[in-house]
Amino acid sequence: MRAQKKTKLSERTSDRLYEMIMEENRYEPGSKLPNENELSAALQVSRTTLREAISFLVAQGVLEIRRGKGTYVSETLPDTGLNLTALSSLRAKERAMDLFEMRLIFEPETVALACQRATDEELQQIRKKAERMEQVAASGGDWPLADQEFHMALIKASHNEYMRRLYPIINGAVNEILQISQNRQQMQEIALADNRLILEFLMKRDETGARHAMSIHMKHLINTLNR
Repeated sequence: MRAQKKTKLSERTSDRLYEMIMEENRYEPGSKLPNENELSAALQVSRTTLREAISFLVAQGVLEIRRGKGTYVSETLPDTGLNLTALSSLRAKERAMDLFEMRLIFEPETVALACQRATDEELQQIRKKAERMEQVAASGGDWPLADQEFHMALIKASHNEYMRRLYPIINGAVNEILQISQNRQQMQEIALADNRLILEFLMKRDETGARHAMSIHMKHLINTLNR
């Protein structure tokens, strides 16, 4: 398991701020961040650590400091990568196939990394996400969102920064595909059954089993899209 203490607190704080801005959309482009006291309390770090984290995000072009006014989210945020939902030149079904083939390539290895690197606390959070998806699906709620939260928790537990930043981009494309899919109910049933199996291997830190379970999950979804 990767030692978490090797990462400086200021770096972890900048990562958390990045998530809040770029992935969770808590602060819109051009908006002002809370003052130092409020933000450092919310992130549970000192003001010195917060300043270091902000400096890092200023260098990345995510934040900007306006003298006498405070810290603001940049009006034009850096490009996080390829916009997968913009591939309008491809037919919807072809686009869906390409997307899930891409997930088949990297998600099995990601869950294997999570078996190695996840903290015990992260494993419990993943379990809670899986349980919440079951509840949301049973009540007729937005199960795709709950499913994505489960997969995002897996990605984070892999402790691979590039995978973590890629997944929100993939999510947007998955949402678009599910809106047009004629097999949405069947995909829900597949997701529920497969997630249980993935979780079972993950909780045992069985890399081989988790990798195969995730691979089977993606192949199930690809076969459903082919119908």
